[in-house]
Amino acid sequence: MAIDATGVNLSGFGYRTKEDITASTLTTDINDSGKVLNFTHATPTVTVHAVAAGENLTFRVGANPQTLTISPQAADGIKGLDLAGTDNVDVVFTNQPIGSYITIQGGNADAWIVTACKGAVTNV
Repeated sequence: MAIDATGVNLSGFGYRTKEDITASTLTTDINDSGKVLNFTHATPTVTVHAVAAGENLTFRVGANPQTLTISPQAADGIKGLDLAGTDNVDVVFTNQPIGSYITIQGGNADAWIVTACKGAVTNV
């Protein structure tokens, strides 16, 4: 994985440091907080580490067509944007264009909170 200090421009947020992810799977950790994780594999799956208050994770579609699946830990959910926030339920971008993204922030002990999104996501 390569970290690009020049970053990627997220609409309304300006340039942020990005890391290109070419693998089909990734498990995040605290070192991913604050970066844009830019996925270029056709069908990547991300397992998000346990909720940690104040951490921010941004997942960006970096290739077309792409289905990006974001899986929280079994005891955690992802809330906001009318997502159910149910524990252990995935959030999915299906065939979204390059540049679509979602940012989640560690909220309380049992859920990540969506703080920004460009593109259509669903719970599965």
